[in-house]
Amino acid sequence: MLAYYSARKVRTGVVICTGGEEGEIRDPDLDPVGDRPRLLELRTREVQNACAILGVAELRMLGFRDSGMADSPANQHPEAFVNSERSEAVCRLVRIIRELRPRVIVTEPPGGAYPHPDHIMCYEITVDAFEASGKTSAFPEAGPPWQPDKLYGVAQVDDGVWEELMPRFIAAGFDMDWMKRRADHHRGPGPETATVALDVRPYSEEQRQALLAHRTQIQPDSFFVSLPADLRRLAFSTSYFIRLSPPCSSGEQEPDLLYGLD
Repeated sequence: MLAYYSARKVRTGVVICTGGEEGEIRDPDLDPVGDRPRLLELRTREVQNACAILGVAELRMLGFRDSGMADSPANQHPEAFVNSERSEAVCRLVRIIRELRPRVIVTEPPGGAYPHPDHIMCYEITVDAFEASGKTSAFPEAGPPWQPDKLYGVAQVDDGVWEELMPRFIAAGFDMDWMKRRADHHRGPGPETATVALDVRPYSEEQRQALLAHRTQIQPDSFFVSLPADLRRLAFSTSYFIRLSPPCSSGEQEPDLLYGLD
């Protein structure tokens, strides 16, 4: 999505909520123990590199500490994102919104893309900041009010493409047992539940390079970055979004995240 809009000369910004201090180190060139104290530094550099690949114009770090996975000891750290004062977290994001003045904001889906405490928190404070940023009475210390036009969440959609591609994945030498197990337990909502479906096939290589920039998070032989180019374009062909505000009606669809804006 970021590369899609960058190619259309639309300025994009990314806000990162935490430093990722509690994550694993999967980079084979690093020591998982010895390099852990500088994981914040490493991951900050990684996201800078990824944003450069995707043509992102503005990158802002919200400055909170990684909360770790649910029910882990990291959840109790006083500086963890989940333990932050809600109004302080919202104020920090409102300040960035008023500085960058976006027309459209995209965030995590309700409940997070998966139940990581920071993904859930990201969604919650984004909704609050979207509503507060245009109000003169809200956080006057954060700058002049600015109201974005639309708020979207990334939609988790099962459009059947991976199921159709399964024989080609296997023929290319990939072990797909993990996907079969996942499919047996859960079938996600279909494309009809999304407000926007962007054709992002031309940007699959940028996506791959941006993923590889996160060296501590993704192994170079991961399925998600090692697919042949033709399969990548098919497997990651569409990005789906649901409009959260103004609320969309059932079955409503838009051709683009900027649809209806001047």
